[in-house]
Amino acid sequence: MEYFLIESNYWSTVLSFLAQEYFLNSHSTCILWHSAFDFQLHSVEPLPLITMDSQRWFTNVSNDQDVYDYNRKRNAFKRNGIPHTDDWILRLTVAIEQSHCENFLAFQEQIPDFARSFYHASIHSIWRSLRNRFVFVYTEELLEDNENYFSEYIFQDQPNILLVTSQYLNSSSFEIKTNRFVGHRNFHPSPGPIKFDLLYKYDALEKDMTWNKELKRILSDKLRNLQGREVVIGVFDYKPFMLLDYDKQPKVYDRASDTKEAVYIDGTEVRLMLVFCELYNCTVQVDTSESADWGDVYPNATGYGLVGMVLDRRNDYGIGGMYLWYEAYQYMDMTHFLGRSGVTCLVPAPSRLISWTLLLRPFQALLWMCVMLCLLLESLALCVTRRWEHSSDASLPHTWMGSLRFGCISTLKLFVNQSTSYVTRSYALRTVLVASYMIDIILTTVYSGGLAAILTLPTMEEAADSRQRLFDHKLIWTGTSQAWITTIDEGSADPVLLGLMEHYRVFEAALISAFSHSEQMGFVVERMQFGHLGNTELIANDALERLKLMVDDIYFAFTVAFVPRLWPHLNAYNDFILAWHSSGLDKFWEWKIAADYMNAHRQNRIVASQKPNLDIGPVKLGIDNFIGLILLWCFGMICSLFTFAGELWRGRNLNY
Repeated sequence: MEYFLIESNYWSTVLSFLAQEYFLNSHSTCILWHSAFDFQLHSVEPLPLITMDSQRWFTNVSNDQDVYDYNRKRNAFKRNGIPHTDDWILRLTVAIEQSHCENFLAFQEQIPDFARSFYHASIHSIWRSLRNRFVFVYTEELLEDNENYFSEYIFQDQPNILLVTSQYLNSSSFEIKTNRFVGHRNFHPSPGPIKFDLLYKYDALEKDMTWNKELKRILSDKLRNLQGREVVIGVFDYKPFMLLDYDKQPKVYDRASDTKEAVYIDGTEVRLMLVFCELYNCTVQVDTSESADWGDVYPNATGYGLVGMVLDRRNDYGIGGMYLWYEAYQYMDMTHFLGRSGVTCLVPAPSRLISWTLLLRPFQALLWMCVMLCLLLESLALCVTRRWEHSSDASLPHTWMGSLRFGCISTLKLFVNQSTSYVTRSYALRTVLVASYMIDIILTTVYSGGLAAILTLPTMEEAADSRQRLFDHKLIWTGTSQAWITTIDEGSADPVLLGLMEHYRVFEAALISAFSHSEQMGFVVERMQFGHLGNTELIANDALERLKLMVDDIYFAFTVAFVPRLWPHLNAYNDFILAWHSSGLDKFWEWKIAADYMNAHRQNRIVASQKPNLDIGPVKLGIDNFIGLILLWCFGMICSLFTFAGELWRGRNLNY
């Protein structure tokens, strides 16, 4: 427990009451000490407090007595290119990050400085809380400029703000107020001071507390009944996650600066917010300023695209199949998972394998070796038998070369089922010829059946239709944004995934559509949780004939919605998401959105391309079926011509 002891006054009573009501269930409370306000906090349970003296921040004495090395954080800001060197931002960032302050108590002239700096500090701190509460204390006696005290964005955006006021420093009568969070928002860049509603009137002398029961209900219902408060969603056309339609009804207001036209919105992730606002009485608006890109976040806490608009607080809700991006999480908050999404590709379908090696495919390499050995043995058997036949008949020549030539030629003739003009005179040679013919006819029959099957059912080359094969083929794969690989953690990814990252390229949508008709590359599509496919609109229907869907995912991730830091609806929205999943509405709405806005035949066609269509029936044979045989025939004819020319040349030389 922390004590502030100067002299007895009534500030201790009222602030102790508020601390007892609002601060006990928090990690810690940061108090911006003010010398004019003397108080002592009393609580039933120990209350962790962090005292911060803003008056010493701008003196040299502060640096010597600090318990934390603020220069380290200041240097980190400089490394990341963060322009804020304000001591308020720096010290509030450290207080949130290191002390885990969830509650803040600020006094008098500290209020505008705190309100101006707190949002920046909350963005730069990696630690964040969903239970922030603020108590601001001031007196009319010390009030200098009421217009600037309560004009910052925090008073428009945070629901848990209490204002304690009195006429004088030593007053015994206090008013406790809260900001009017519900109702329509003021989107003006300089909205000005807001109105506060009275909750308590406390008179310490009479020990009387007047409670406004109607406002008590309003305070408890701030986040349960938003009374039409606007929630702005950043949307572009990306089915089935989010989609725009300028013809359907009902339409919502579009806050984009380049249009005044209302638009109808829908989608699996848009539907979540639409139902949420029906339950909590908020109004959905959209911002279509960004037409195609999710964007990214820079180290200096700026960004572009949809996430940049959320970071700048132009939008409250960034969706579109966004993954768990750590770079964005550092400066924004994200919801519970909205679904599961797998990144996969449409890759070139395998082409028919056309090669002279088709004639070798009926037998495996080992079987071909056995066939060659069998033919060699046949040749040797015929050679020896014919040589023995000549040895028994003195009228015939007795050369081994002639017998060897006979054995080789006869073996080849028998292998291709051709007869010979040679007349045998011995039963031994006839027996060997019959045995060789029986073996060869079995071999040629088996080979002919295998060759017929191969020529009729075409052999296809290997497609890069799996994660490993996509890596092995070193195939370029492409998408319209760097966001497709932003999720991959290079420090923990496996070598295959790192190799695939090296072959990823970013092209414009028009180029990708053109490439899909001709280029040998993969095109990113998104496999949703219940089987549907997104990001397929870039591929034309006629291009699908040459593409097939990969059988597995390159990687998968859970999709979330990104919201600004300190988004007040995050707790309620996370609970709503869990109820959405547990009730099965996620599956229902994915199928409903896909049925209403996506071509079912096209979806089925893409999914069916994963597997070859074996039920093809009778097929007319074409030149592709025989090109391998023709190539081999051409090779043989060329060799024959060269051999014939060589024989002519040799015969002419012998004649001379």
